[in-house]
Amino acid sequence: MNYAIFRKPSRYIGNEINIIRKEGDVKTALCFPDTYEIGMSHIGLKILYSIINNIPNASAERVYSPWVDLESYLRENNLPLLSLENQRPLKDFEIIGFTLQYELSYTNVLNMLDLGGIPIKSSERGDEYPLVIAGGPCTVNPLPIAPFIDAFVIGDGEDVIKEIIGEFGKFRNQDSRLKIDKRGLLNALSEIEGVYVPSVHDADNRKIRRRVVDDLDKALFPEAPVLPYTSIVHNRAAIEISRGCIKGCRFCQAGMICRPLRERSPENVLSLARNSIRNTGYEEVSFTSLSAGDYSSLLPLIRSFNKLCSRSHTSVSLPSLRVGSIDSEVLKEIKSVRKTGFTIAPEAGTKRLRDVINKDFTDEEYDETLRKLFAGGWSSIKLYFMTGLPTET
Repeated sequence: MNYAIFRKPSRYIGNEINIIRKEGDVKTALCFPDTYEIGMSHIGLKILYSIINNIPNASAERVYSPWVDLESYLRENNLPLLSLENQRPLKDFEIIGFTLQYELSYTNVLNMLDLGGIPIKSSERGDEYPLVIAGGPCTVNPLPIAPFIDAFVIGDGEDVIKEIIGEFGKFRNQDSRLKIDKRGLLNALSEIEGVYVPSVHDADNRKIRRRVVDDLDKALFPEAPVLPYTSIVHNRAAIEISRGCIKGCRFCQAGMICRPLRERSPENVLSLARNSIRNTGYEEVSFTSLSAGDYSSLLPLIRSFNKLCSRSHTSVSLPSLRVGSIDSEVLKEIKSVRKTGFTIAPEAGTKRLRDVINKDFTDEEYDETLRKLFAGGWSSIKLYFMTGLPTET
């Protein structure tokens, strides 16, 4: 296919640096129900891509939602949606895994299945069709999309994806045909902690226990992420320094469903950052978490990173920070190599509204935070606010 006729052809050509091409027995399509530049910025998909491709009998390939021009071309010419790695049709995979990051992507999930020549309802997919699973934050309320998904992963996916592939491998080895006993497989998957199978669990009302990775230092994190040829939303190396949050802001789903708070050790973060820079050539590293300013070793971590990367002029950036978590010494270290953008999240303009959403800082703390930023040399900052809060009008 000549992708040059489509908008942003680099979305579809593959061949990126650090791409993994592998032919495993259990072929898995990691599907992000949005465009390439959004999906390529998602850390979770990178983690699963690395984990699955490290399993000897399994392989993972990426599939993103096409833009409207490619979608129209595929439909007009009766062509299937393909993976980037091996240009494999979606229906030729054994497992199709979707990440559900926001509810507005649900229609893209159905659209991608349809483009792949796969019935959208799980009840209409026989043994000859791939197993369709889903994970991500939206799976804490899976019922709206339950008729279309065979099994959901509730919680962290690092360990459970290996168990799912292990069970699939057992059923595949028992049957030399191209199709497997999907009902038997789903019954087996329903016994895995953190897996919700609608066709099984809805009948016995069993409670599903959310899966949690206890130690981030023992969880695999990619050191050689795929490097895109085009600009993406977050075009930098991203290292997850912690998972979970204890602040309890009432509007924040992630702060509730990702508990408990777990931190990656500074030594592990530095090792991951060093190897990611070496393998990608990025000149900026983002230390990401729900509340990076509350990471217990943030100042020594940034100091050590600057010493490690000062010769390469690689800078560090942080995601939006909580008002009150900003330290003058941290600001000094951040700008010592190259001053990056800065974002804070007041969320609401008055103390009364902040109390409604449990955003616990005062106007004085907000003013002090701004003074620190301007004194540190920042002349512009980004502020996050929400509109339409309860009792706002």
